[in-house]
Amino acid sequence: MEFLALKNLFWVLPIIILAIGLAARSYHQRKKVISLLTQNSGHCNLKSNASPVRRRILGITLLSSLVFAGISALRPISGFVRTEFKRPSKNLVILFDISKSMTATDTEGISRNDAAKLLLREFINSRPTDRIGLISFAGDTFIETPVTRSRATLLKRVNQIQPGDFLVPGTDITAALEEAQNLLTEEPPPGSAIIVLSDGDNVTGGDPKTVLGQLKKSQVPIIAVAFGKDGVPANVPRTEMFTQSNHNTVKQLSESTNGLFLSASPKEVDSQIAKLNTRVDTIELDGKNIAGELYERPQDIFVWPLSLALFCLMIHILLPLKIKHWHPLTTAVVFLLTLSPSHYGEEVDSYEEALEVAKTEELPVMVIFTGSDWSKLSITFEQEILTHQIFKKWAETKVIWTLIDLPRVGLTDVERRARRSLVEELGVETFPIAVFLDVNKNPMGSLTHDPKGPSSWIERADAILKGEIAEADTAASTDYLPEEIRKSLEDPALTETQRSVRYYNKALELEKAEPELTLKSTDRFKLLLDLYSKAADAAPMLRNDLKFAALHKRGLLYHRKGQSNVPKSEQEIMMMAMQERSDPVKLLKRAKGSFQKALEIYKGAAPLKPADEELSDNLALVYKNISRVQDYLDFLAAFQTATQDTQNALNQENRFVESLKREVNTLTEVNKKAIESAVNSIQNLITKAEAIKDSPTILPEEGLKDYRLAEEDIVLAPSPHRERRLEQAAQHIQDALDHLIDPQQQQQQQPSQGEGEGEPEKGENGESEEPDGEGGRQDNQENPQGDRPEGDEPETGDEGEDEGKGEPDDNDLKRAEKEGGDLRSRLLRKQQQEYLRNGRRIPRSKSH
Repeated sequence: MEFLALKNLFWVLPIIILAIGLAARSYHQRKKVISLLTQNSGHCNLKSNASPVRRRILGITLLSSLVFAGISALRPISGFVRTEFKRPSKNLVILFDISKSMTATDTEGISRNDAAKLLLREFINSRPTDRIGLISFAGDTFIETPVTRSRATLLKRVNQIQPGDFLVPGTDITAALEEAQNLLTEEPPPGSAIIVLSDGDNVTGGDPKTVLGQLKKSQVPIIAVAFGKDGVPANVPRTEMFTQSNHNTVKQLSESTNGLFLSASPKEVDSQIAKLNTRVDTIELDGKNIAGELYERPQDIFVWPLSLALFCLMIHILLPLKIKHWHPLTTAVVFLLTLSPSHYGEEVDSYEEALEVAKTEELPVMVIFTGSDWSKLSITFEQEILTHQIFKKWAETKVIWTLIDLPRVGLTDVERRARRSLVEELGVETFPIAVFLDVNKNPMGSLTHDPKGPSSWIERADAILKGEIAEADTAASTDYLPEEIRKSLEDPALTETQRSVRYYNKALELEKAEPELTLKSTDRFKLLLDLYSKAADAAPMLRNDLKFAALHKRGLLYHRKGQSNVPKSEQEIMMMAMQERSDPVKLLKRAKGSFQKALEIYKGAAPLKPADEELSDNLALVYKNISRVQDYLDFLAAFQTATQDTQNALNQENRFVESLKREVNTLTEVNKKAIESAVNSIQNLITKAEAIKDSPTILPEEGLKDYRLAEEDIVLAPSPHRERRLEQAAQHIQDALDHLIDPQQQQQQQPSQGEGEGEPEKGENGESEEPDGEGGRQDNQENPQGDRPEGDEPETGDEGEDEGKGEPDDNDLKRAEKEGGDLRSRLLRKQQQEYLRNGRRIPRSKSH
């Protein structure tokens, strides 16, 4: 127990001490009076109808009520509860001017750059749920972060950017606005805005009228903040140049888009942040851009000491002193307060205890399985559902529930075996999951995490408790269809032909009603497979046409499933990987598994109806799909190998550079094999890239060109290496590595080959056992299929590795430092070299 209002001790403690002192003084005065009345004889012959015991009880209850009231005033708590607070989420892109004129010190004693950073930090901290992107610009632009909620990454970038980072001088506001517009996509979502932080001096580039018109049409306002003293020249540090802030240039940007203009003042930063927030808050949303913010709320328990204080006070008031019997009201109050409240539902410690309590209370049992130290979704489920007050109030009256955790560490072998035995007994396949059982241990349904929150989860749980099994996440076969539909399909009066046709027509009906749901929902996909399989099985031996139609449809399901997992561009494959929380290789292997299953079914159906044109076309297409996916896999594997080999060669060469500085030398070319391996890997990558260059393709737009430039750089490395010009050799290898990692993809993770070279293990339906991402419900839940504990199911993919990944938004922003140095610095240097290589002249500058 903790106290949140200990400051109240300054007046609570003196009051309690004073009350105890007054009680002691009263007791001694009473003793003194009795002594005088008995003339110090030691024997009291006075008679009273007051009970000495009750007198003590009255005194104790009065002091106790005061003490308990004082404890309540200190606000005791039993811990903290995480609560989700929904707030509007805007899309903001900040343009930060880092031209050299921003180093001028004419903004109330600090430089324009420091004043801009001060304002920007405060603004970022004041918008906890907004998605914010950051672009630095001078004569060129650089995307520091895409639109994200990661405040740590944003603040880190704000600290890193410095005036003079760009070789290109000037202030190209037009290019910065175009980059911001691209970052907000072609159709900016409602609630978008651009914030420009600049001094408006030495503006270069084209006329911004076109982009301003497009932004105004898209209802994207520009909030402009100008720095420096308007029209007053100021010296640029460490130069003989002067700069003059031009607020009018910045102001025109905001006026053209119905935005807001502010003249920055560090002394008034709080009021200016308030104005910025007021303008941003007025931007209209469409009701969809809502973000949940988790915060910890204290779990107050002051009601308990306060209740005890009232209880003691009631006894003091109602207990008579001068009669021998208790007052009837006192007896009634004591009786009512000692009654314990009736709990219709509760949490218990074990599965067996839950069953016993459920039989006594005649309530269903809910067994929740989690993986607390390996499953990210389990942790999210506990934080967003199990700890929420709405869930706790619902569980108190609806179910008897218990939590079964399967962590990777912390359990004895006996406990682990017992819990895994229970997992097998209840047929648990995913984590987290809540399994509902009636008092006779019959399964009623199960639910995984619901990203819509506890209210949506409880609504579905109530539906399951009412017998609506279709609401459960396991409704993936005809066994879980509504009873009336199931009886219609299994009607014993039907002939084999009628039953086959009925299964087939039901599957067609579900597929045509919501065609997109078939690919998004794993449960719907499995249900259609089950219906078509039963249609084929029920078909009579002489009705090959019915069996062929059902098998063909089953093959088409797998074919379409595979095609949905094959991306059509580099951006699409990275987006799919983030949504599925997996790497691109696993997605492609999953697609290949679906294609191979479709091919197997097509081959089985072909003899039933030879020379069928549609089947022949599908067979040809699935062969083509398998070949294309294999080419993609070969390319990604070659890319990974080329990157690793080039990185290894660079690391080794850098170590040789350090050794040479220490006068350590060798007679042989010890890095020759590493460089040759990198050369071969890059050449193999070019071969694989040429095989997939035809559109649509996952090959980057300039990928093949960059890989050939990487080859040109890497083949130059051996010559200076032999001549012991190691720094020059290392630079060639570094340039090759920079060509492999495309600067246009600097926000994205490098594709990895995943673990193992073999094909993914197929489950019962031929699909990879890895979770399908979107999962089994039509509301696009986030990974509702959950996670699997390590070792709980043999021959499974490495889903456990994926669980450790953070939110997709944060993964995109982790611009990891390569062993050769900081990626951001090298990308800026590469951008500047590219600028000079193209022969572009440096724009004329009037001040810097």
